[in-house]
Amino acid sequence: MTAAEFRQKLALGTAQFGLAYGINNTHGRPADATVAAVLAEARTAGLTLLDTAAAYGDSEARLGQWLSEQAEASFGVVTKVAAAAPAVVRSAVQASLARLQLPQVYGVLFHDFNALQQQPAAWQGLQASRAAGLTARIGISLYHPWQAQWLLDRRGWDVDLLQVPYNVLDQRFATVLPALAARGVEVHVRSAFLQGLLLRPLDALPTYFEPLRPRLTQLRTLTAEAGIPLEATLLLFAATAPGVSRVVIGVDTAANLRANVAAAQYLTPFSALRPSLAGLLETREELLLPYRWPKTHAAD
Repeated sequence: MTAAEFRQKLALGTAQFGLAYGINNTHGRPADATVAAVLAEARTAGLTLLDTAAAYGDSEARLGQWLSEQAEASFGVVTKVAAAAPAVVRSAVQASLARLQLPQVYGVLFHDFNALQQQPAAWQGLQASRAAGLTARIGISLYHPWQAQWLLDRRGWDVDLLQVPYNVLDQRFATVLPALAARGVEVHVRSAFLQGLLLRPLDALPTYFEPLRPRLTQLRTLTAEAGIPLEATLLLFAATAPGVSRVVIGVDTAANLRANVAAAQYLTPFSALRPSLAGLLETREELLLPYRWPKTHAAD
């Protein structure tokens, strides 16, 4: 992978544009000037995809305002809607496009797999949206590998885009990623930093996450010995996973984004480090999945 290819794999997540998002967030929702600076930096850095959702506060509207002021469209957008009756889904997609001030988006995902499983006819709403040219790709945001397998086994469900969690601790999807790629499913991974938990100073580790301390300590030891910044290590681990098309990253400032993009300079030494990092995998979902964290720590 080249530095340019690494940058192309990065997608800018925008949940923090509409919400106070992430375990390390101490600043709340960013100001308009900060949002504009981050988006401008993303364009300068060569990023081409934004990730948002109707449920992310006013993220879609803020993106739409900025995009409407640009001389030319420079980003594709993936957004997310709720599963519902097909006509309701189609209307939700159109409402997202209106807020984004775009005629079409790159992708639309259902936010909740369980809701889709309970009302599978909702899939027809996404199919109709794609057929109408409102989006190029359709799919679902997942939490569990079995959900991906369920979709692969589903006849007539032409899923071509999925978003899943993946990081040095949460490697649960590693075995299914190649099968998804072989089926032409584009996979975007989120949680490379596990909502910032993996970057949190160990002396500020919440008691709930104490069981992770040995792995987090080893992670820091490995990165220090390799001479690679922790943030760069985590991004490169996600970006170089077989079957991963994009890594969705959330940042608070333009400086944060520049630091993320700079990870590309460590591609060569990282290749020797990756096998050791793979040994850090954790299986306890109560520690891996933010929706299972105590409310004082969860933001998703």
